[in-house]
Amino acid sequence: MSSIHCHFSSSRWQECELPDGRGHVCGSVWLDGQRLSPGSALKQLELADDIGAWRQHMGELNGFHALVRRTGNGMVAAVDRVRSIPLFYGMRGNECYLSDDADWVRQRTDETQVDDEATADFELAGYVTGRDTLFRRVKQLRAGEALIVGDSGQGLDLSLERYYRFDYHAVAERDDSRRLARLEEVLDAACDQLVKTANGRQIVVPLSGGYDSRLIATLLARCQYPRVLTYAYGYRDNHEAKVSREVARALGLPWTFIEYSQEAWSRVADSKEYWRYQRWSSGWNGIANMQDWLAVKLLTEQGKVEPGSLFVPGHCCVTGFVPPSVFEAKRAGQTMPPGELAEALRQRHFTLNASDEGDALFRERVLPRLALDYPLDEALEPDEFIRQFVLFGWQERQAKFIVNSVRSFEFFGHDWSMPLYDRDFMAFWQSVPNHWLESRSGYVSFVEELFAEVSGHQAPLGNAAQQSRQSLRARLSRLAAFRRGPGASVKRLAKRLMPGLARGNTLASTGRFPPEALERLRSQGYSHNGVAAQLFLERFCRS
Repeated sequence: MSSIHCHFSSSRWQECELPDGRGHVCGSVWLDGQRLSPGSALKQLELADDIGAWRQHMGELNGFHALVRRTGNGMVAAVDRVRSIPLFYGMRGNECYLSDDADWVRQRTDETQVDDEATADFELAGYVTGRDTLFRRVKQLRAGEALIVGDSGQGLDLSLERYYRFDYHAVAERDDSRRLARLEEVLDAACDQLVKTANGRQIVVPLSGGYDSRLIATLLARCQYPRVLTYAYGYRDNHEAKVSREVARALGLPWTFIEYSQEAWSRVADSKEYWRYQRWSSGWNGIANMQDWLAVKLLTEQGKVEPGSLFVPGHCCVTGFVPPSVFEAKRAGQTMPPGELAEALRQRHFTLNASDEGDALFRERVLPRLALDYPLDEALEPDEFIRQFVLFGWQERQAKFIVNSVRSFEFFGHDWSMPLYDRDFMAFWQSVPNHWLESRSGYVSFVEELFAEVSGHQAPLGNAAQQSRQSLRARLSRLAAFRRGPGASVKRLAKRLMPGLARGNTLASTGRFPPEALERLRSQGYSHNGVAAQLFLERFCRS
């Protein structure tokens, strides 16, 4: 007889008695504009004879949640479309273990073996691709996926159902006026759901110099939500913070600034709290996204945010990272050659070690894993190339690194929401013309016009984060031309000629690394996040 074990360590889970068993809900489930009660949310997990219809119904759910339903010797568990609340599972003998705590699963499955192939992903991307984690027996549900466990009579019967994929399908229609009206409609609905979720609580917006958080702040200002705090962080007088302050001022929203410095990071970098967060938030799957962590810690300790506030980061499904070459190929009526997708994924996602050794690791260890899920050796039509590239970004980097950064809000006792991962907003972006993905042009214009309308600030403020990166690269390119001619490597010159500039960033967060370890790993070709990945592995997996 199978034995199903299920454990939840998070206090945010609600347990619910069902007529045929028990269930657990974390987060909020919305359907047709209404928030479902825990019992109604768990009812959505009832399996149907028509599994295709069941998948379609699951895909209609909105909100940010994870659900577990146990009946007899069976269990169904699901994460939402962006894996905002991760679930991990593992098997040992005839028992299945499920938890939101990856280390609990590791301990129950008696796993001590680190997976070398998974570690290669972690070293180069900062997360493990697919369903794997750093430990062989510890698996994870992917974004938009459900786990179904039953008793076959001869042991456990385990299956996985992917009920949602962020598949991009280009459309030829160029009626942007109708499309813009639809975009505003879905954003209004997402903002309305956000206000209902907040229910009068303080909403806290990490307001960068970019477009996504600016859109959220603009929507909140337009609906006149009464309790909003915006904030920025980084080293004193950084350009992004200046733009953030100007956006908040124009919208009439309160704004505060948290100064980051090498010293501020070094004061916390060796604390138990810092490493406890690193281990817990990783899920044995990815490095912690730390950029908000120090700001949330200080805002909470200083009493600038209220307990249980709702943080609303500008995490967004709209990618601006599709390679320009694919749009050029589309206009020229050409296909993308075999191997081009692999190279595009390497250059965008597997960059934590840009050395020859890092490239060899990618070719030998990572590519064979990717080839199991992606058509890396095929010539692809541009639209299919974009679909595959966007699919990878959604289910890997966005779900496991960007979205997972909300753990920093949870860690300090706050709630969170991400309206730019709303169901209908994501559906909108699954079928837009190519020119809307090329540099996010349609989206950028929409945000600028909406901001001007709400704030009265007519001069475009641009994307401060992108401007900072472009400015740094331009300066390094000029140095490259001066020092070694037009073919000089910008990255190598950044390391050799301008170590202070190349290693610094708006967050001043190199201060969280021991200087000797930073120097050692930088000399081996590791980027900032590459150093973080290596130190994590050295502390937790290689001791």
